[in-house]
Amino acid sequence: MRHTEFWDIVDRAFPGGHGRALARDLVIPELGLRTAEEALEAHHEPQKVWHELRLAMDLPESFEFLHRKDPTHN
Repeated sequence: MRHTEFWDIVDRAFPGGHGRALARDLVIPELGLRTAEEALEAHHEPQKVWHELRLAMDLPESFEFLHRKDPTHN
């Protein structure tokens, strides 16, 4: 997963800017007590960051590889 894909699925999973706020504000222990944004800046793999954010927000497993799914198809 690339950084651009990370931000795309954050926006898809949490529309209306909510995902960006979560990535900026939610501290995730599994990311070394960092936010998702801080973890990316610290060179954590975007897929790992997304995985931990998904778990923290209790999103279904089907969201794990959301970046590989066409947003125009359900």
